[in-house]
Amino acid sequence: MKKFVPQFQGSAWPDGMRVLHAYLLPDLTADRELSQLLTACRDAMRPYPITLLGNDHLHATIEMVADTSADNISAAERKELAKSLRKHLAGTAPFQVTVGSPIANKAGALLDLSPDTSLIDLKGRVREAFREARGPEAIQHDGGRHHMSLGYSWDTASSDTLQSALRRIAPSHAPFHVARVHLLDVQFRERARERETTAWEISWAPVASIPLGGSN
Repeated sequence: MKKFVPQFQGSAWPDGMRVLHAYLLPDLTADRELSQLLTACRDAMRPYPITLLGNDHLHATIEMVADTSADNISAAERKELAKSLRKHLAGTAPFQVTVGSPIANKAGALLDLSPDTSLIDLKGRVREAFREARGPEAIQHDGGRHHMSLGYSWDTASSDTLQSALRRIAPSHAPFHVARVHLLDVQFRERARERETTAWEISWAPVASIPLGGSN
């Protein structure tokens, strides 16, 4: 693995910039098996140069509002985004996916999400909502395969040895119940770490929480 650097519009993310995102956030009081899997993954990752994501920063990215940074999106425009999301998500019901196996990659570690069908449908609806509210430039990349991030690397290390440690975790899968999409104002900051290195750390502020299928 090598140092993780977040990206925006194909370039390195400017330190401190904020961008609106649609995320899925786990409810670990309901998904107890997922909570146990996360604990095992963190234990395996602890010896590595990875900024571990705590329970309050676990997320699965659905889409980014990529046409501009969050500070350029007014309160009225945020309301329009939330309104559009409610419209497009009203036709989809809550669903369950499987989280795992854990995977070490060049940027840290993650949990794979499957099956794809419900996630692909959800992403399509979110993308339609963003385009309706902000135009075609709101979507600028495909985002890759759905996953839940576990942590971001801040230095080089062997992904192979970390993958071996993650592979020993059993059970390596858990259910993840998806009932709402969160519109969040996401920020990355570059912080000092040991050995004269820096690490990117994520935080966010809520904008709107959109229930699937119009549920509460």
